[in-house]
Amino acid sequence: MKKIILLVALSLLFVGTAFAQKKNPNNRTTEISIPGYCCKGLNATIERTLAYERGVVEWTLNLDKKSVTVVYRDGKTTPEKIEKALAANGVRTANQKPNPRAIEKLPACCQPAARGEASCKTMK
Repeated sequence: MKKIILLVALSLLFVGTAFAQKKNPNNRTTEISIPGYCCKGLNATIERTLAYERGVVEWTLNLDKKSVTVVYRDGKTTPEKIEKALAANGVRTANQKPNPRAIEKLPACCQPAARGEASCKTMK
């Protein structure tokens, strides 16, 4: 009896994993330009913002293009909301100006680039 229960539990686990990995047809992808990106010091802010943004499924930073590719749930959020969330945390995007108070919380090397004054000199 214990073997049957264990077998059923394991099969349910595998079936659940298979269904969880299917692509959701409501997921959309957008690329958000981040001209205020200067160095890896800004990565933590971007990742923390996207991790807590409702509807964001996954993201990939593209350091060469100064952009982030975001997969999000359609109906839960929009690219505009994602850009506003980034701007609220001090990240300058192509369509949104960053919150001045949030800029002060960024690493010192990233603050001028976030304001649009100059690019980061360290470029890591």
